[in-house]
Amino acid sequence: MNNLEYWPIFIILSIAWVVPLVLSRLEISKVPSVIVEIVMGVMVGPFVLGWVEETAITSFLAQTGFLFLIFLAGMEIDVNKIISSFPRGRIKFVDLVSNSLLVALFIYFGSLLLSLPFAWLMNQFMEVDIVFYMFLLPTVALSITVPILKAEGELKRKFGQILLMEGAIATVMSIILISIYSGVLKKGFQVELLLFAIIFIVFIVVYWLGKRLMKVRSFQQLLYRLEHAASQIRVRGAVALLLFFVVIAHLIGTELAMGAFFAGTLLSLFVSKERSALLFKLDGMSYGFFIPIFFIMVGVNLDLSALTQFQESIPFILTLIVGFFVTQLIPALIMIKVFGLKKALAGGVLLTARMGLTIAAAQIGLSLNVISSADNAGIVTTAILVSLISPSIYKIFNNGKEEHHNIYVFGGSRASLFLAERLKMHDMSFITLIQKKEILPDFDKKSLNYKFIQNLSASVVDGLKLRSADLVIVLTESNNLNQELTRYIKNELKHSKIITRKQSATHDLIDPQGEIKFIDHDVVLANHIENMIASPDSVSSLSESFGDYRLEEITISRGDINRKLVKEVPFPPAGSLVIQKRAGEVFIPHGNTHLLVGDIMTVIGSHAALAEFRSILEK
Repeated sequence: MNNLEYWPIFIILSIAWVVPLVLSRLEISKVPSVIVEIVMGVMVGPFVLGWVEETAITSFLAQTGFLFLIFLAGMEIDVNKIISSFPRGRIKFVDLVSNSLLVALFIYFGSLLLSLPFAWLMNQFMEVDIVFYMFLLPTVALSITVPILKAEGELKRKFGQILLMEGAIATVMSIILISIYSGVLKKGFQVELLLFAIIFIVFIVVYWLGKRLMKVRSFQQLLYRLEHAASQIRVRGAVALLLFFVVIAHLIGTELAMGAFFAGTLLSLFVSKERSALLFKLDGMSYGFFIPIFFIMVGVNLDLSALTQFQESIPFILTLIVGFFVTQLIPALIMIKVFGLKKALAGGVLLTARMGLTIAAAQIGLSLNVISSADNAGIVTTAILVSLISPSIYKIFNNGKEEHHNIYVFGGSRASLFLAERLKMHDMSFITLIQKKEILPDFDKKSLNYKFIQNLSASVVDGLKLRSADLVIVLTESNNLNQELTRYIKNELKHSKIITRKQSATHDLIDPQGEIKFIDHDVVLANHIENMIASPDSVSSLSESFGDYRLEEITISRGDINRKLVKEVPFPPAGSLVIQKRAGEVFIPHGNTHLLVGDIMTVIGSHAALAEFRSILEK
């Protein structure tokens, strides 16, 4: 124990602590911190200062950090949302460009198909193994893309989900294809090459067992009781699940990253990523300790001696850089329809980053004698250069405000004003187009996003360049204008994601199978009057101070109020508990209702009251 060297670990963690502080202090936002960490690893590594070298413990911690990174990447994928959004029946083009999974699949297989002619073209100038390079070119560095998307806040958005899924698909498919190809070259095709399918079977079996276990009430109560105790039972279980799949991957002879990814995806099916305290704890443990060690050790382990052949390998390196960008950027252009050109280019550039998997594939190619040592050095050098270049270019393309909004409201009426208040409350990306000057002061007073248009017409709609995923709400004061705009958007632009007033809709616009939604003013009015009669105080209170009141879901995570009664907790008087959810059951809380850690409480109140609720219920 006395022989254990803590000095390298101290240096590594000091770098991990200092880098984000310096970048934030200097307001350097275009250089991702992971790239700086890699560069700092090179500086303290054996080729420069020689302070840190690879040891058994640093190697173990770096490998663990990589596995945790892939594990968390799997957890970020919302499997239930993917399944629910998958188009039924015949797939149309609009489904392809608006469904995250389909877009991700299109980008990967498009990149794979483009890799074949590019590898063939490379073979015309230099002798290369076409099949090997076809599998090498689409590899994606999840270790680079995930931290950047997380830092940008993109992982929870559709754009980030597409890039995450494409990276995950590319990682899994590249591992499978390269493993099969290497096996065929070594021993010919054998049944053992299909052993990777075992991990899919294990995934399904463990998911089935987990679903049955989560229905056992005594087990759920045990989890609630131990969640915030010293045992931290959920964290221990998550790490055990990760290691279980890693061991399975090791036993069947596939990449450990595949096991880590499937473990994370499996766990994502059992946790609410928006509210789970488990995810915060895993994030803290992983990004706070293990993952920075991985990136810094990538820099420490970079063999700079490969750069001695750099001048001779320049043509090969430049060709490979072009190949990485071309094969990734062209398929990514499918996102133009949803996110616009600039965002699509940003996504394609970020997916071009190459690191661990590409370098590992090069090592496999070297062991199979399908590439030379010079080619291996060129691939490693290219991966380093592209990993440094692409995140910086991504920052350039993705540094401004979005050119488009997700919701366009053609308004000017009081209804459009109230709707804008509610959309702002939900932090949605929207803009209201107004041609009535009288209502502009109300929008200004409440800092609502709008644009004044002298004359709302078809030409204005054309200028918006609507994307298939955009929602259009037609709420002007003129029924004729509502009809004209709705008809033009539906018939001329073939855009069906529209909400408009029913009394302004003609029969040619009504399509039961379409996506157009019609709001019946009489029904809405009747419902409101009913609420005024049945619950006059609530309606009056909310009507008079809607700007101050809103709903929010909060998960109980504080152990000191576990099993307390509602009446025993000093909740703020400016708010109220509305709904309580527990293990799939929904009920109305009252004074004698017990509060359990893990319960999801729907509360209503002012901003200040909601902040109090969060401080009382959350850790």
